[in-house]
Amino acid sequence: MIGYIRGQVAVLGEDQVIVDVAGVGYRAFVPHSTRVRLPPVGEEVLLWTFLLVREDALTLFGFKDQDEYQLFELLQSVSGIGPKLALSILSAVTPETFRLAVAREDVTLLTKVPGVGKKTAQRMCLELKDKVGDLPAPAAARAAAGLVAVTAAGDVYGDAAEALLGLGYSRAEVAMAVEKLRQGQEDGPEPRLEALVRQGLTLLARRL
Repeated sequence: MIGYIRGQVAVLGEDQVIVDVAGVGYRAFVPHSTRVRLPPVGEEVLLWTFLLVREDALTLFGFKDQDEYQLFELLQSVSGIGPKLALSILSAVTPETFRLAVAREDVTLLTKVPGVGKKTAQRMCLELKDKVGDLPAPAAARAAAGLVAVTAAGDVYGDAAEALLGLGYSRAEVAMAVEKLRQGQEDGPEPRLEALVRQGLTLLARRL
């Protein structure tokens, strides 16, 4: 079992990365949440890894932090969920938002994830509700932001949210980024849209 790999980023793909470890290139498939936080080619990275062993292939999956890794393992304990769908879920929502959705049995939110139908969402709630545990209050508050509308339509923050959503970030990620941007601008003049989008991208790259 490969617990983690540390090395230089050799190749960056849309959903995968090749990490050079002492001259050996390890290809790891990653969720979008990890992909956006990977350093440029040539810089060092550490990925927590899950090795899927099958008769015809060995497939490695990589994660920037152990929270994502642990949820990836947990998701595959649900009947009908394999590594591909587990990656899709992690790409669409943060671990905190997912856990809160399961705790609240929020099937509506879960079915917004590509590939997750109503029956699969209900099965996740049934099989994982007792396993995800309670979130600490601050984490629950952040996750709850991803379960409601990102922001009111028509204002500059709403426009920034729509721009970030259009770039592929999940609704939960954008909700948390926009909330942080609002807090940082409470006492100042209304910022320009371009500046908000740039600041939002910086927050998302740092995973808030």
